[in-house]
Amino acid sequence: MKDRFHGARALVFVGLLVCTGARAQLQGQPLTPCLAPTEVNASDLYGLWHFSLWSTDGQEAQAVSRGAMLLEAHPEYPDRVRGRMLRSRVHDEVGAQVSGNVIGGQLHLDESDDGLNKIASPTGFHASSDLSTQSDGIPVNAVWTGVLSPTECRINIRGIRLATADGRFSEGEALRFRLHKVP
Repeated sequence: MKDRFHGARALVFVGLLVCTGARAQLQGQPLTPCLAPTEVNASDLYGLWHFSLWSTDGQEAQAVSRGAMLLEAHPEYPDRVRGRMLRSRVHDEVGAQVSGNVIGGQLHLDESDDGLNKIASPTGFHASSDLSTQSDGIPVNAVWTGVLSPTECRINIRGIRLATADGRFSEGEALRFRLHKVP
């Protein structure tokens, strides 16, 4: 009799866990605890992201471009990501390859419209405004630098996307961005 009682209690407990987990998933909340920004590593960035780009003196609601980015493991560097993005422009869409990393709660991505202009620096970001100094000699088209901030256990990243021209950052091409990880 005691075994049946414990068995029934265990079954009810498992049922509650399943129902609670299913409800959390339906509400878009992961079952694991939120990570502090400094605990996020490259593998936490894997997956689909939506993003908005807007002028530095504007609001996200007036985005000049929106898109999606799929980040995966970098094939050559285990602590980095690589992926593809597609974003809208005024009269068309543009695809690009991105690659980068996250260090201490900071995201660094390099964007290459043709998929050939890859990150060459081991840190994944550029301290110099002269991108022509990369070891491969090819400048990237834009650099994304942002700060991670968990919101309701989802990762949001806000920052600045700087376009490049002739291997140098172009001040007039700075845009704010928000990346939001799709659950």
